[in-house]
Amino acid sequence: MRVTAEHWKRFLEIAEENPELITNQFCGSNGKAKLNALWQSVVNSLNSLGYGEKSVTECRKAVTDWKSKTKTKASKIKLEQSKTGGGSTNIVPLNKIEEQLFNLMGKTAVDGDGEVAELGLESQVIFTNILVLGFRSKPKNRNVRSMM
Repeated sequence: MRVTAEHWKRFLEIAEENPELITNQFCGSNGKAKLNALWQSVVNSLNSLGYGEKSVTECRKAVTDWKSKTKTKASKIKLEQSKTGGGSTNIVPLNKIEEQLFNLMGKTAVDGDGEVAELGLESQVIFTNILVLGFRSKPKNRNVRSMM
């Protein structure tokens, strides 16, 4: 069965009420069982539209693929907008359904979390400062070029 826009609209209606469908995280005791039961009810709702049937596994894979494609498309749009030089773009904007999904996923899906430090960044800055300081003071009886 091919997923239609009607399927996505129905899924997003359910996901707005149950955001754990987007994050795949369900807290509390029996969280995994609750999430699986929720997915089964989603699949029953989607299959009731009459376009064919998908299993829970197939439906979850379709949603995961759709989220991935939407994130990729949003990243390309962001990258294209950050380019300089003017001119027109060839990037197709997110459609209404993709925008709704993107809003449910949150902008950190593309932008990342600005409050989380990147690994390795501090060591690079320290290493750079050591090199800069090393070149400022001239070593005794050594050629500065030999240090490179």
